[in-house]
Amino acid sequence: MAKTSTFRRFKRILKRKLKEYNLYQSYVGLILGAVVVVTLGFLAANFLTRNANQPGEIGGGEKVSAESQQDKEFKREYIVKTGDSLSAIAEKTYGRQEMWIVLAVKNKIIYPDLIYPDTTLEIPPLLEAEAAIADLTATSYDVQEGDTLFVIAQKVYADGFKWPVLARANNVGYLANGNPLIFAGNNLVIPR
Repeated sequence: MAKTSTFRRFKRILKRKLKEYNLYQSYVGLILGAVVVVTLGFLAANFLTRNANQPGEIGGGEKVSAESQQDKEFKREYIVKTGDSLSAIAEKTYGRQEMWIVLAVKNKIIYPDLIYPDTTLEIPPLLEAEAAIADLTATSYDVQEGDTLFVIAQKVYADGFKWPVLARANNVGYLANGNPLIFAGNNLVIPR
C-alpha cells in the first residue's frame, strides 16, 4: 500500500509540475510570437517606406523623371582633380577663365587658390553664371526695397563685410544708432 500512495503522490507532483511547465511554456510562446509579429511589422514598414522614398521608379527599376533634358544639363557637378584650379575648371566648363569667381561664390569657397582633389563642385548653368558675373562686375547698383549695404556688398563683391567700401564711396549718412542710411531707388557707385 505504501507503494501505491507514493506512486499517487509522485503522480500528483508530476501533474502539478507539468501544469506549471505548460503555463510557463504558453507565456514563452506568446512572447516569442509577439516578437516575431513586431519584427515582421518593422520589416514591412521599412520596405514600404524605402520604396516610397524613390519616386518615379517603375516595377522594373526604370526611372521616370518630370525634369526636362535641359534641367538635367544644368545640374552639373565637377570633381576636382589634382592640379586643377578654379580658373582652369571655368575654362573647361564655360570657355572663359574669368568665370572662376562664379564657381567660388556658388560653392562657398573662401580661399579660391585652395581647392582639394576629389571635392565636388556645383557648376551653375551658363545663363545663371553670366548673370552672377554681371552682378559681380557692375559699376553701379540701384537700391531695391529691403536692401542693406551688407546685402549689396554680398551681391557685388561676394563678401558682405565689404559694405564699408560702398558706404565710403557713396558718402552714405548714418542713423543715430550707427546704421547706414540708404533708400530704395538710390543709385550706388560700386568701386572696383
